[in-house]
Formats: sequence, C-alpha cells, structure tokens
Amino acid sequence: MRWAFPLFLLLLAAPAAADELSPVRPSDGSEVAPLQAALTAFNAHARFPLPALSEAELAKLAAGKLVRIREIPEDPEAPQRIVGLKVTDQPAAGLWLASRDSHYTAVDEVVEVRLTPAGQWPAVWYQHLDLPRPFNDRHWVVDVTDTHALAQATGAWEHAWVLSEDGPTIGADAVAAGRIPGIDTQRIEDAIYTPTNHGAWVVIPLANGRSILGYHVTSVIGGAVPDKIVADYSLFMLGKLFKGVIARTPEVIAHYDAAHEPIEGGDGVPIPPHLGLPISSPAE
Repeated sequence: MRWAFPLFLLLLAAPAAADELSPVRPSDGSEVAPLQAALTAFNAHARFPLPALSEAELAKLAAGKLVRIREIPEDPEAPQRIVGLKVTDQPAAGLWLASRDSHYTAVDEVVEVRLTPAGQWPAVWYQHLDLPRPFNDRHWVVDVTDTHALAQATGAWEHAWVLSEDGPTIGADAVAAGRIPGIDTQRIEDAIYTPTNHGAWVVIPLANGRSILGYHVTSVIGGAVPDKIVADYSLFMLGKLFKGVIARTPEVIAHYDAAHEPIEGGDGVPIPPHLGLPISSPAE
C-alpha cells in the first residue's frame, strides 16, 4: 500500500525528477459545470472532502491542467494539506490500479507489512522508510479504508489513510513479534515516528471515459525538517506524481490479467482482469 507515504519522505529517499506535466488540452468552458457537479457529489459522501475550487481553478481543471492547492489552516502551527486534481482521458478503474498495484508502486527503501487479515477493514499497515544519512529513518502505522458508501452513492472511489490510534505501540509489538522483516527493536528506537500522516487517493469517473484523478496529504515528518518545507516540496512534486500514475495506466491495465492477485475497487468489488476489456498480446 505504498500510496500512504508522506510524499516528501519518498523524495528524500530518491533523487527528484523534473516536474513535467502533460500538454494542456483546450477547453471551451462547457466542462466546468459537470466537473463542479462531480466534485460536489464527491464531497457530500467522502471521508475527506476536497476543497471548494474557485472559478479559475475549475477552468484550469477543465483545460487539462494539474490544479495544485495548498490548504492553510487558521492555526499557524497546524500542518498544511497539499491537494492535487487533474482531468485525464484514462478510465477511473485503470487509474486506481496504477496507484495501487505493488508491481509498479513498490519502493526499495520501504518495508511494509499488513498487520490485519485480508478483507478486514480498516486495514492496518506498518511502514518503515530507510532514509540516507544524515536523516533518521521514519516509521508509522496507518488505518486504511476504501469509502464504500461514497462509491455506492456516486461511483467515485476514495482510498484514505490515517495514523492508527496507539500506532507506536502497535508497531513496536509487531517488530518485537518478528512480524516486520529486516526491522528490529534497535531500528525503531532510532527511527522517528511521523506525528501526522493522513490523506487519500481519489478517482471520479466522468462522461466519455474520462476521470478526475486526485491526491491529497497532510503530513508532519518530525525531526529537524520544518513543516513548511515539507509542504512546499510536496506541492512542487505533485506534477511528477500525477504524471507517473497517468502515464503508466495503460501498461498496468494490460499487466492486470487473470493470473494477477485481484485488487478491489473503491466499491469493495474486485476489478476484473484488464478492466473487462479485450487486450491483444503483441504477437496477435
């Protein structure tokens, strides 16, 4: 479940790439109303509602641009939420697979173990990120849920996570029990437990096979890294994150065949191989 990482931590673990975006598709403004309606319906049922978009942001979204939002709370000491939204021609279920399939989302520096049985919700995951010196490793335990009521009401899918209550104890007990490969008590004692980490991946189907892809995260990683720098860099790197998911979606759809371990959609139903679409092999 590699999508529950504070984005900034992944950037510490690997070199940053250029913030490239897809070309902007012209819009005559006719798509703004359907986008507004889809976002309003999503917010009525989502675990984490998205911020209301201004007219300029809606027009930008309709034009195919990535909309970046920094939510600044009234409390200056509170962490900021970073939000990204983009309309794409890729199908919603394909985007879901592209953000979830561990064959494509695995990170070498991360050890992660699901602590609850498959099918139990919320799913509880322990994650440990090995960072290069001089940074301390980070680790955390999260409760992960798919918002089934949202899917039933609107067809949109939300994959959300929050830090588990008593997460440090849950993580320490799992390590002591030998459930986390390669991680011992000394490593977690030296690591920093992230004090804030919640967010979600979002896919909202639109007409004509198009979709809204969304991602948001609120994170504090602790240690000597200021929260504002975390938010600044996460906002900047949203382009790389979205470009990667959208670009690999066709390949992931082709990869997700009948032999693949089923991945549930945001409605709790396993997504059919290849989304139920006919996929020709290169030899055909």
